[in-house]
Amino acid sequence: MQLRQLQHLVALAEQGSFGRAAQAVHLSQPAFSRSIDMLEDKLQARLVDRAYGTVRFTQAGELVLARARELIADAQQIQRDVLQLEGLSIGSLAVGLGPFAASTLGRMALSLMAQRHPQLLMRMEVADTVTLSERLHRRQLDLLIADTRDLKKQPGLKLARLPDLPVSFFVQPKHPLRRLKQVTLEKAMAYPLAGPNLPAEVAAHFERHVQRDTWRDGRDERGVFNVTCDDAGTLRHLALTANAVILAPHALHAPALNTDTDALVPLPIAGFAGMQTHYSLVTLAGRTPSAAATVYTRLVTELMAPLKRPAGR
Repeated sequence: MQLRQLQHLVALAEQGSFGRAAQAVHLSQPAFSRSIDMLEDKLQARLVDRAYGTVRFTQAGELVLARARELIADAQQIQRDVLQLEGLSIGSLAVGLGPFAASTLGRMALSLMAQRHPQLLMRMEVADTVTLSERLHRRQLDLLIADTRDLKKQPGLKLARLPDLPVSFFVQPKHPLRRLKQVTLEKAMAYPLAGPNLPAEVAAHFERHVQRDTWRDGRDERGVFNVTCDDAGTLRHLALTANAVILAPHALHAPALNTDTDALVPLPIAGFAGMQTHYSLVTLAGRTPSAAATVYTRLVTELMAPLKRPAGR
């Protein structure tokens, strides 16, 4: 049994078909199928049920797949340990970022990494926290930075809380709502209201306000946002071009780094004062971080050092 065969089994699970998996590992489909057959012969067990025309792992296949992922990760860790002795002239870093973290903290840290270590291979993925945590568990990410209120009960993760950033609604400077003395959520909902997918407890807070306001004025109920988007650049574009009201964190300002809210201004909305991020830096418990992940973590800490963590959550 070879590590390469285990890598092929993992590729089959991730790609969902023999054809796509063979392409992903740069083999012909017959050669890829022979590799899986040889692994099954070596283990004397059927790992993949091919009877239905789709890839379905048997019970033995699921067991081998889980162990294969662990062994591949361990092999990569050996390489990382060696790279720690050689600095960051070679190596890789895969970072997962929630939408708010991507638009501020993660983007700035990635820029500094690129400036200081131009030969380092880096990959940044932006997604919701649950999706990122699944990829972290599969060893497809080195770490993630996101709002972790939905991850409190997940085992196997190490959470390091980061200082909170204020979160506000933002609009372009000439937005009509800025002329009002007080803006309610009901008045804001007369315009496009846009934001990312929210943590469950934050979404529940918004929904309570929406239900109260729509019940009071007799309108049909609708969600908080009529535009949901996890890309901060798109949200900013909507605010600037469509008079949208967007939800975003206040920028972390740094020299020579533009931020997504530079051309926008905060819009206070009644009932939504004091909103904050709940960022954590998340890694797998018991896993030694790579040299690149260690440097990236240090950069994040440096960027947030001027901030003081507020009391409470």
